Amino acid sequence: MYFRNMDSVEKNHKIKQEFVMELFLDTESVSIVDRLAAATANVINENHQNLTKFNDLMKTEYYQLSQMMVQDCHSGVPVAHRIKGFYEETIRKFGNNEYIERFKMKRSTVQALIAFLKPYLKPGNVPLDKKVHVFLWFMVNDSSYSDIGRLFGLHKSSVSYIFHEIALLLTEEKERFISWPSVEKQQLISNNVNSRFRFPNCVGFIDACRLKVGSQRNKREKPDIVLLQAVCDDYLTFVDVHVGDIGKTKKSKLFKDSSLSNELKIKVDFQKHILGDSEYKLKKYLITPFTSEEVLTSEEMKFNEIHWKTRSYIAHAFELLKERFRKLNHIDVLKPESVNILIISACVLHNFVLLHEGCSEVKEELITCDDGVTINSNVVKTAEEKRQFLCNYIEYMGIENN
Repeated sequence: MYFRNMDSVEKNHKIKQEFVMELFLDTESVSIVDRLAAATANVINENHQNLTKFNDLMKTEYYQLSQMMVQDCHSGVPVAHRIKGFYEETIRKFGNNEYIERFKMKRSTVQALIAFLKPYLKPGNVPLDKKVHVFLWFMVNDSSYSDIGRLFGLHKSSVSYIFHEIALLLTEEKERFISWPSVEKQQLISNNVNSRFRFPNCVGFIDACRLKVGSQRNKREKPDIVLLQAVCDDYLTFVDVHVGDIGKTKKSKLFKDSSLSNELKIKVDFQKHILGDSEYKLKKYLITPFTSEEVLTSEEMKFNEIHWKTRSYIAHAFELLKERFRKLNHIDVLKPESVNILIISACVLHNFVLLHEGCSEVKEELITCDDGVTINSNVVKTAEEKRQFLCNYIEYMGIENN
């Protein structure tokens, strides 16, 4: 399509060459050998010029095609051609803004991830830095192994191997990035939450998000659902994650099957608690809202409203996770164990990015509240009594502040 634009230029060039030939060869004294030599030189010159133009056009075509493939990869359109050198010639020249746009994280964060993985991954045919970029491209886009392979000049089996290699490693190193906060850290979380929402003694927020699993090629087949249970802090960092079995969608059953259900009463002191919605069972260390099975009092309705606003942290954390790692919007990895490591590795990367870049979604606020409230365990003994105590305290503090 580009060569049609050259017709007029080539025609003018040919006329000039014919004029020059006539000027020097239109005499009887010029020998046949001289004429042949001049004609040969003319042909060589034309071929050289055509090759130069062809190379320039091919460079333009390569750049435009690579950009089209990048757009197709981001939009989920299957990529039809394999291009060699996309990583070497294009991605390596990305600036920080392009990294944020394409990889949803800063260039320095990607380099930090490469440095972290280097001691664990053995050298191979594909350089480590390219492997990491292939893995991240897979995680932040809704693209298949084949599409990414064509873009990076690799076979789809190589892309699959790279994904499993890095995702499995991140899953194995999960505890380094996803861990329950210390007692001192819990106190800081409690102070921050109380200062912002006036909900005392809260150290975390629990919920589960639904993720679609299944092939995207078969549009008639309804995708399965897998639940990701997570607890986050006031910084949107995950402190505990658990992936359920594919097809099981009850949050209460998911929590019961997780190790957290048995460990939470050890990890959280009686004075503290995490917040969850009404699908969870009320416990002394897991406070849920009042249900509407009976008519609620104005104090209970106010408690529910503040409870809902406070636990919005976990909704924001899930939103940020799925915005950054678009692969989670529809997981087309079919093996259950692969689904598990994909989700866990995304959660690890979520914390890794927050660790290196901070969280712009959370505003730093001045702490204006005290350490919270002390709950007398000799008086308050059950989960229902603890929730009612918190309800009364919130109502009292609301009157005090007014």
